[in-house]
Amino acid sequence: MSESIDYAEMLEIPVNTLNVVKKKGRKKKDDDLKSRAVREVNERMEEEARRADADALANGAGAGENGAASPEAEERVAGSEDVTDYVSDAEEKPKKKFFDSRVLIAEFAAVCALVALILLTNIFMSNSAINTFFAGLTGTEEAVYEDDRSYAELTLGAVAPDGIECSVADGVLTFTGECSVYAPYGGTVQSVAETDGVYTIEIEHTTSFTSVITGLSAAYWAAGDTVYATIPVGYSDGSAAVSVRLYDAGSLISSYSVNEENDIVWNV
Repeated sequence: MSESIDYAEMLEIPVNTLNVVKKKGRKKKDDDLKSRAVREVNERMEEEARRADADALANGAGAGENGAASPEAEERVAGSEDVTDYVSDAEEKPKKKFFDSRVLIAEFAAVCALVALILLTNIFMSNSAINTFFAGLTGTEEAVYEDDRSYAELTLGAVAPDGIECSVADGVLTFTGECSVYAPYGGTVQSVAETDGVYTIEIEHTTSFTSVITGLSAAYWAAGDTVYATIPVGYSDGSAAVSVRLYDAGSLISSYSVNEENDIVWNV
C-alpha cells in the first residue's frame, strides 16, 4: 500500500480521501409532514457541509497563474460534490385560482329582482309604459276615467305659498306678490290665454268643478296637460293682482275661505 502511495506521489497525482455519504432512502408516503420536513432540513445541512468542504479543498490547492482554479482543485470538488437533486415530497402544488362565483350569483339575483319588479309594476299599473305600448300594438284604447265628484267632496290646497296674504270677497280669491302660483286641486288644463303679457289658465278638476286663474306673468302648461296641486302652474312677478275663481257646473262658488296656510276651506 505504501509503495502505491509513493508511486502516486512521484507522478504528482493528487490523492483524495473520499467521503462516503449514505443517501437516505425515501420514506414511505404515509410519513407525516413533520418527519419529512426534518429529513429535508438535515439533507440540506449535509449538502451545505459537503459544499463547504469542497470550497476549502479548492482554496487550499491554490490558483493558477491567471487566478483560475487548478485541475487538482477542480478534481477534488468534483469528487466530493453531490450533484443529485432531490425533490421534496412535501412540495406544495400551486393553488389554482378560481373566480369567485358568488359575485356572479349576486349580480344575477339583482338582475332577476329588477326584472321581476318591472314586470309586477307593469302588471298592476294600467298606465305603465309597457301596457301603453302593447295597447298601441293591439289597437285597443283604455276607457277614459271621468271624475264626477262634487266640489264639496274635494280637499283643496293653497294657490299661493305661505307668507303671501290672500283674501276672498264675493267668491273671488285675490293676492299680490312675487311667487309661484298653484292649482287648488289636480286636473287637466282646458285653455291658456294671454292678453298684453298677462296669462289666464282654466283647469278642469272634475266633470263639474273647474277653476280659473288670471293675472299670471307666466304660464307653465298648455291645454291638455295634467297639473297637480303640488306643482306650480304659473308665476306672478307681483306687478299685478292674481285672482282665482272656482266654478261648479259654470256657477261661481262663494262658500269658501282661506286659512293661515292659504289653503282653501269650504264653509259648512
